[in-house]
Amino acid sequence: MNVTFRCPQCDGTSRVELAADAKELACANCAAKWPLAAGWGAEGKVWHCLICPSSELFVRKDFSQGLGVGIVVVGMIVSSIFWAYRMPLWTYAVLFATALIDVVLYLTVGNVLQCYRCQAQYRDVPGLENHGGFDLETHEKHRQQKIRLAREGGAVATDETRMKHG
Repeated sequence: MNVTFRCPQCDGTSRVELAADAKELACANCAAKWPLAAGWGAEGKVWHCLICPSSELFVRKDFSQGLGVGIVVVGMIVSSIFWAYRMPLWTYAVLFATALIDVVLYLTVGNVLQCYRCQAQYRDVPGLENHGGFDLETHEKHRQQKIRLAREGGAVATDETRMKHG
């Protein structure tokens, strides 16, 4: 399994290979280490985030969202230019080509499991069907919590802290 995460100690992005029998996770930048709970990788599946205590994970395509939006915007601009010059066949051809690129990318790009709270990403993980897709309500809950804690001057709360404070 491949894990990409932002280290809580050095704030650097780290990508590490993790075996199913690993006992700890280490940052490749600052060598900070976190012990992994026994049985964390039962059957090679991830049920909770290994970086933060969150159990809220979602599945998404392992593709840059910025690049995807860029492809759509370029297709829209080029087709608009053809439309402005009254070339409808080229307009539709560009729109069709953009949609075809999107479909090919959707079918060929794999999935990644991501944590809502710390955005850690888990690649090559079996059992992705046990996790749902992105949920805006859950994302907004974590985004609002992060903003609230930043205003209070605290770090991201653990699950125990959230239970105490509601």
